[in-house]
Amino acid sequence: MLVMYSRLYSVTQARYFSLSTRVNAVSSYSSSNARSNGKPKSRVDSKWSTRTKPPVKSWKDNSKPNYRKDLKEDVRGRPSQKRDQQKQQFKYGEYGNLSEGDPTILERSKRIVSKINDFSQLKILPEVRDKLMDVIASESLLNKSLKNVEYNPEESNVQEFKKSLKPSPIQTTTIYQTSKTLMDPQLQVRLIAAETGSGKTMAYLIPLVDYLKRVESENPAWESMKSKAIVRSIILLPTHELVEQVYQTVAKLQPALGMHTYKWDAGSSYKGFVEALKGRIDIMVTTPGKILSLFNISMVNRPDRILSQVKFLVMDEADTLLDKSWVEDSYSTIKHMQNLNHVLFCSATIPKEFQKTITRLFPSVGVIASPNLHKINHKNQIKLINADMAPYKGSKNKALAQILYSINRDNIDPGFEKRAVVFVNEKENVPAVAAKLTNQYGHDVVALTGNDSVEERLEKIGPFMSPPQRIAKVKLGKIDPENTKAKRIPNSNIVIEEAPEGSSESAFESTLKVLVTTDVLARGINFRGCRYVVLYDIPNTPVDLVHRVGRTGRMNQKGSVFIITGKRVKNWVKGIPSIVSKNVTIS
Repeated sequence: MLVMYSRLYSVTQARYFSLSTRVNAVSSYSSSNARSNGKPKSRVDSKWSTRTKPPVKSWKDNSKPNYRKDLKEDVRGRPSQKRDQQKQQFKYGEYGNLSEGDPTILERSKRIVSKINDFSQLKILPEVRDKLMDVIASESLLNKSLKNVEYNPEESNVQEFKKSLKPSPIQTTTIYQTSKTLMDPQLQVRLIAAETGSGKTMAYLIPLVDYLKRVESENPAWESMKSKAIVRSIILLPTHELVEQVYQTVAKLQPALGMHTYKWDAGSSYKGFVEALKGRIDIMVTTPGKILSLFNISMVNRPDRILSQVKFLVMDEADTLLDKSWVEDSYSTIKHMQNLNHVLFCSATIPKEFQKTITRLFPSVGVIASPNLHKINHKNQIKLINADMAPYKGSKNKALAQILYSINRDNIDPGFEKRAVVFVNEKENVPAVAAKLTNQYGHDVVALTGNDSVEERLEKIGPFMSPPQRIAKVKLGKIDPENTKAKRIPNSNIVIEEAPEGSSESAFESTLKVLVTTDVLARGINFRGCRYVVLYDIPNTPVDLVHRVGRTGRMNQKGSVFIITGKRVKNWVKGIPSIVSKNVTIS
């Protein structure tokens, strides 16, 4: 245990600390040094510090940092790189709580992306590259299609799409940087940060699979190891909905590359886990709570010995797994994996508190960031709806009903049902909003909160995770855009495209499925065919804003976001449409 602890964490005192004690100790140690020496003692740190201090050289960055360049103006009076970056950021909320990031890291990512635009330029085993490109191509076609089909990698359309397939910026940067030291034996801890819907799952899955296959071909002991009851890698997520979603991708590796995969979720039994373990588990997708539960049952003998074989750990949605309510379990889970080679933390947002926590617990963490981190897809259309205007007269429910009416009447995806996700700040308000839409306005509404059981949540979101259903008894065919006309909804700023009266296109009908929920479904969920997001309540933080809006317009596709406001709306809310269209970073 102490060997693992010394590998993972750098502390100045020799005695062992529990997680909560250690965090407090690091904080008090820094404070005491500040009081005694007048400045904090230097330590190895990430370049994403939230303090105003010179950046400290990262353990894997061989360049020499220029401290003065980021902190001062030059003799000509030009603003520094850091001040330029601050001017290009949009502060959302009263205080803002997203890390500003280090321009050096972002510039390095831009350089890598500008030089590499094809998977063949990345250091990946040919077999791994070929099979995972098949998976990416089939999933990309599935996400873009409205058809309820599963694409076979061998199909001609998948292979044709594969020819033009390019890695996303975060995939390029992550694979490029991890491949340099992928097989080095020392512990390597990295933070992968990229905007929502940018392909982060494949960004960490490709290095993970490449590492496992290289071990199989390069390690002489593999022949004796492959038949043992071991777990080789683990992907941790905060919710069972995300476990289900990620495993749908991971499971495709079993026939493609012979990977033994296992999903350990709420519906899995310990007996099922033991049976899977006997045949070796190459990749297991689960939650921290499930891992810790191994130590509370007698069916599993010496769980610490099982976890000691884990070499590759991914913590997806890491800002959640390391927040105050999760960090104890997450930290305890990592401590049981004493022989880790790689730890990857992945997140779409880097809150300042998360940055401080990960820096204290993992001082040598290296940061890999997308150039578009903390930016909302500029293809998304953001519309502010003032509920204080007539005819709403202060009723947010009326404004919401009018928004849903406009969605139902537009001419996007004719012949298929539409999906909209409505986000509410407080879970207590979800049932009332859903009941109003159902009883008074006749919408097909599903209400979901954290109070629902895992089974109930999976059942409720199921229709939103599958392709849209084709509507019965409608005329099939495309509507000619030249035959449509713009129509403004009375007393509002909503404009829809409507077919002229008497035209054949006007015979098209539509159905709308509405999901009313909270931030419990704002993270990581890939809703299929969901082009519309409605913010019934204004998000309190930039983290909530980025994640809610990120449920549509994923992988650079188009989406529409409606934000219900009032007369006294803050300026930072009014500025959202402008900063999204201009592709400005949110802080």
